[in-house]
Formats: sequence, C-alpha cells, structure tokens
Amino acid sequence: MKSIKSVLETEAIFSEDKMHRYLLKKTWDIDKEVLTIITMYPHYDGVINVDLTTQLIINKVAEKDEYGGVNFINLFSNIDTPINLKHIENSHDKHTDIHIMKAVKEADSVLLAWGSYGKKPLVENRVNDVLDMLKPHSKKINILTNPQTNEIMHPLNPYARKDWTIKPLG
Repeated sequence: MKSIKSVLETEAIFSEDKMHRYLLKKTWDIDKEVLTIITMYPHYDGVINVDLTTQLIINKVAEKDEYGGVNFINLFSNIDTPINLKHIENSHDKHTDIHIMKAVKEADSVLLAWGSYGKKPLVENRVNDVLDMLKPHSKKINILTNPQTNEIMHPLNPYARKDWTIKPLG
C-alpha cells in the first residue's frame, strides 16, 4: 500500500469590501510552470468554495504535466456580476487591470477563455481594452478554441470538457 499526500495552496486577493476578487491562485507544484487563465467573472470566493469552471480548469491544467499552478483572473472582478447582467457600472475597477497585468507578467503562459459572451455589446469594449493591455505579452498568449467554430470558448463548453484546443492569439 502506498500513501500519497498533496497540498493545493490557495491564495485570493479581494477588495476591502470583498465585492471584487482580483486574483485566485491555485498552486500544487512550485517547481513547474504557471498558467494564467482569463475568464469572465468570479462566481464564488474560490478559496474554499469553487465553482464548476474553476474545478474543470484545475483538472485540465493538472493533466498537462508542465504546469504546477493556475492564476485565475477575470474580465470583470465583481463577484455579483452574474446576478446583475447589466454589470457595467461596478463590474471592475482599477485594481482589476493591475492584477490582470501582474498575473500575466508572472505566468509562463496565458490562456484566454471567456467564450462567446465576450462578443456581447456590453462586454465587447471590455474585451478590447483587455486585449490592448495584453499586446506586449502576445507571444505567450493563447486562446481556448472551439474546434467546431474556431472561436474563443469558455471551459464550461461541452467541447472544452472533452479536450482543450489551444491556439496562439496571433
């Protein structure tokens, strides 16, 4: 019989009022590469309670032996964003962009995975702003791609649940 022990270290950065989660970091092997993934918005605090998206991402990234951690960041940092779909007013703040850039700089690779929701008129401007911020790091940025449409997809997409198709941003 063999006993295997492992530690999944979690770090999260919130606003003082805890309305915004700027970063969720999950690390299981500090000697391996780190992936930063950008999705739409945080659903839970992510420290103890993890949503299905977070769990699916951890599982897929852990399958890839080169990674030992994931930085979860979002276009919108307000935890209540999914409740209020007209979330533009308080959807993010200046700290959101600061933490996006910090997580991107610290990562070995970056994966964009906000899905087709990013094409909605209320969201499209934010997507374009973030893409502009990411331009200096374009060599390490990839897109989680729907193999049927060649468009960006979200990790909850049924195709993403089977396998990740990753393509360079350029």
